[in-house]
Amino acid sequence: MTPASATSARPDIFLSDNDFDALSRLVGDMPGEGVAGLLQQELERAIVCAPGDRPSGAAPLHRWLHYIDSRSPEPRRIQIVLPHQADIDAGKVSVLSHVGAGLIGLVEGHTIAWTDPSGAERSLTPVMVEDPEDLSQD
Repeated sequence: MTPASATSARPDIFLSDNDFDALSRLVGDMPGEGVAGLLQQELERAIVCAPGDRPSGAAPLHRWLHYIDSRSPEPRRIQIVLPHQADIDAGKVSVLSHVGAGLIGLVEGHTIAWTDPSGAERSLTPVMVEDPEDLSQD
């Protein structure tokens, strides 16, 4: 049986066709369990957009974003990346982490009920996705 948080209405997520293809290839051969299974579920419900049609506030791969977590009132700044690019000390969080899989494609201001590695429920909310030109300032 699926946990209630997995069956509750979740906010829409939006992925560019490039991000969708990259993530589909990433999880394609993985078992449908754990974080890979959660990401597979998110891909199944994603709204896939042509280049330039993805809402500007939707959290894509490789863009810095600020989010809040129900476990901490302070916003965190991270970049969701593919697993081989992850570097937690640099703020680069793998899309195969609980936080990365929960935030990918989520639109600024929308909250998703998500589980953490212990199985406890938490909420994640992106509050700002930085503009592409802001990346050069890092």
